Amino acid sequence: MTEASQAALESELAAIGAAVESGDVEDAAERMARYDTALRGYIETTTPHAPVEVLRELLRMQNAVLLQMRERQASIGEILRQSQRQATAANAYSAAESAL
Repeated sequence: MTEASQAALESELAAIGAAVESGDVEDAAERMARYDTALRGYIETTTPHAPVEVLRELLRMQNAVLLQMRERQASIGEILRQSQRQATAANAYSAAESAL
């Protein structure tokens, strides 16, 4: 593949990050699948002379997107836990009211 393909891979990673940031999980998943296919093609095409620095930069970017995804997951998990605590408290309050 060419330098344009490297730029396309970097652009796709940036788009995945933007989709994660905006909460568009479906778009992020679709883009991740396309990115994976394109990356595998890039590696197959450039092997055995794959440009190591390009691969390192793509890995760095990929790891940044994964960290972003984990942070988003943790944030959603905290929201769900808070919601569950609120529901539990509301049910306990309702039960206490009924007992009176």
